[in-house]
Amino acid sequence: MTTHPYIGRQPISTPAQTAAALATLNEGRGRCRGDAVCVKYFFATRHNGPPMHGLIEAAKMVLEHGTLKPWHQEGNSSVRKPADYDRFMSWAEDIQLLEYRRRDHLESGLVEIAYPLHFFDKRADGRVPLAQLLMAIASEPASAFSFYEGAKVVDMRFPPALLTRFPGQTWPHRRVREYLRLRDDEPLIGTIVKPKTGLTPELFSKCIVEAARAGARFTKADENMHLSLRDLPRYVSRVVKDLEAAGFDLGRRGRTRRTRFLFAPHITTDADRIADYAAAALDAGANALMFSPYYGGGFQKMSEIVAAHDVPVYAHTAGMNMLTGSPTWGFDSRVMYLLSGLFGAAFMQITTMGGYLKPDDIEKTEILNRLRAEGLEGNDGMTLAIAGGLGPKNIGRNMRELGETGRMFLAGTSVYAHPDGPAAGVRALRLAHRAFKEHGIEDERDLRRFAADLGAEGTALPRAL
Repeated sequence: MTTHPYIGRQPISTPAQTAAALATLNEGRGRCRGDAVCVKYFFATRHNGPPMHGLIEAAKMVLEHGTLKPWHQEGNSSVRKPADYDRFMSWAEDIQLLEYRRRDHLESGLVEIAYPLHFFDKRADGRVPLAQLLMAIASEPASAFSFYEGAKVVDMRFPPALLTRFPGQTWPHRRVREYLRLRDDEPLIGTIVKPKTGLTPELFSKCIVEAARAGARFTKADENMHLSLRDLPRYVSRVVKDLEAAGFDLGRRGRTRRTRFLFAPHITTDADRIADYAAAALDAGANALMFSPYYGGGFQKMSEIVAAHDVPVYAHTAGMNMLTGSPTWGFDSRVMYLLSGLFGAAFMQITTMGGYLKPDDIEKTEILNRLRAEGLEGNDGMTLAIAGGLGPKNIGRNMRELGETGRMFLAGTSVYAHPDGPAAGVRALRLAHRAFKEHGIEDERDLRRFAADLGAEGTALPRAL
């Protein structure tokens, strides 16, 4: 695909066409305009009508079947309309045509629909009604009609009455750095244990300790490492024991002169067991956790674990791309980053520029801008782990394009596949970071010159290139 279906596209409809379409869509939809969640959709539709016909029909389906039709179209004409009826009714905020292909009977564009809180906000405890919200905005009317050729939730905007009820950040990047006692100019380097699984507790621990001694300050297990509830404490306690013996501190409270280190074992399991897994890992000495909220109980469960233990959680993206990977169906990835941050994730991966994993590069600016708009990026937001093929060859480009503040540079294969071992892999990554930080060096040839100028100190870098 050479052109994204909606990112960077300009509307081909005129303001007059938009105004006329909105008037048609909102006719009879009452005057109640209270607090509402505004949802932006991308639709691609197949039809035989004039431009915007298919887009208007999609918006109509979402309005009428997503909430309800005006009383005179749906209610009993012999019965007076309930006084509260219109307060349940959604309305159209915007509609823009992006593409019209008459020969193919296809068109696509963006539609914004406002869903009143009165419609779905039914929790008595004041917490965010996430399941009801998603049922309201992303159920069958928004995805299942047969004339849809694409249907995607692009973005959501929350009114203050709902936004302030999200748990928000407990472990923002600033607190992570304060816990680790990193200097302002010191990068947060992390590693992912490789091989992914099949290691004994001793070998697993050895991989982590070697990286820590070389300057890594965070390590997570790979998502392919599945442990039983009995085995989890064995692996965690061995790591904690060996790290402490090597002079590191994983304490979650109190002061220490030792070097702080964060270790996040993988605990994804079924929703009815994940609280037990979290407790077992933490009781064994872990001071961070990693799991997929998509498969491990959801964003609400993640926020409960954070609140119960005051622990930083790495919200793994396993499962996210099943929802966000298509450019024309599902959810835009920015929505998942937004929800992760609002529900208290401390860490979340953002894939390397020019890498091999989704989200695609064109999406990353949109992700960062959306997080920034809600205060969820930078020192006061999630720590975004630049990962997925990160290594000395491309860390400079990623520092330039994805930024440095609020970032962790997280590597797996490039560290553990270094010919001189994981400690050398970490040193090589730190040297490449330094080369860009001090001299703006990205090119491999210049990296080799930089390493050569350092003499023995630089030997790990060229062997990683």
